[in-house]
Amino acid sequence: MQTVFSHIVQKRLSQVNEDVATDALTFVLHSRESARRGMMKLIRGIIPDMPPLLFRTQQTEDSVRPDMWGYDEREPRVFVENKFWAGLTGNQPVAYLQLLAKYTQPALLLVIGPDAREQTLWRELSRRLVDAGIASTNLGASAGIAYCVTTALGPVLALTSWTKLLHALELEVTDDQLAASDLGQLRALCETADSDAFFPISPAEVTDQRTPAFILQMGSILQASVDLAVAEGVLHIGELRPQASWERTGRYARFSDGQGIGVWFGIHFPLWKAHAESPFWLLFSQSEFGRANEVRPLLEPWAAREGVFTTVENHELAVAVDIALDEEKDQVVRSCVRRLAEIGKVLQSLRPRQVSGEHG
Repeated sequence: MQTVFSHIVQKRLSQVNEDVATDALTFVLHSRESARRGMMKLIRGIIPDMPPLLFRTQQTEDSVRPDMWGYDEREPRVFVENKFWAGLTGNQPVAYLQLLAKYTQPALLLVIGPDAREQTLWRELSRRLVDAGIASTNLGASAGIAYCVTTALGPVLALTSWTKLLHALELEVTDDQLAASDLGQLRALCETADSDAFFPISPAEVTDQRTPAFILQMGSILQASVDLAVAEGVLHIGELRPQASWERTGRYARFSDGQGIGVWFGIHFPLWKAHAESPFWLLFSQSEFGRANEVRPLLEPWAAREGVFTTVENHELAVAVDIALDEEKDQVVRSCVRRLAEIGKVLQSLRPRQVSGEHG
């Protein structure tokens, strides 16, 4: 359902959805006691003895700038970080948790995101805790909360969605018509921002040369990775050709030799957007070329052990090929090829079949 508020935001302010949603949520929590009561019920489902809080937007301390701060009478006890489709910043969540750890405990970092992004956001948040060497203990889900852990730093890290949050608040405002109306406007904004609806294109987006530069850079890494994989005998191309569509660009190949398992390797925009794992993906079809039904029992257990993301979509097994971050191009390419070699090794046990034809 679109409202005047959501229409104006998407038409004029689509690049700042998160800021607008944060301001709207803070306004509702500040001005509507019933909505604040719903927020406190949600928070106390995680930390039962959390004192009453007042919420403020985008305060900054030690270069840390959560979207919303929840203060008791003296100090912050809750940080709220609102997301739609923007990625996590370098500070999230570790620097936020480190700052919260300086204050009275228990404290909470609550991340809010779209329903469709809950799993990908939580994977990335959890991965960053592990990378920072921060141990965590699963607290289990509670009402309105999808994921929740207590960290060795002290604060709790939890994730909910806009849908779950707004439902929790709406349960408390049934007798408050103004609050219900405000939340309805916010819900409409969130639903529009979460959808795949066409967003008006801003002049800044058209003239931002970083976007095409990044896409071209990814294409260059992809081509270099294929070339090196072929040179090292990891992939075999033969008569297989590059393939591109509106949604993806890459090429077909086989692992090891002309009778190896067939795969599509390239930049897959819908998978990149949906799962936020990597621009680069391997796709195994169910045909005799890709043999996905035979590949899955081998690759999925290996992927689970190695922390590699896989999914099955449109009857194809998709495997994310992670990219080495903050490295020079040569290291990024070699990292991609090492991952391809690891996958090829896992698939070596599959007997070759007679090649009946090539893709491309």
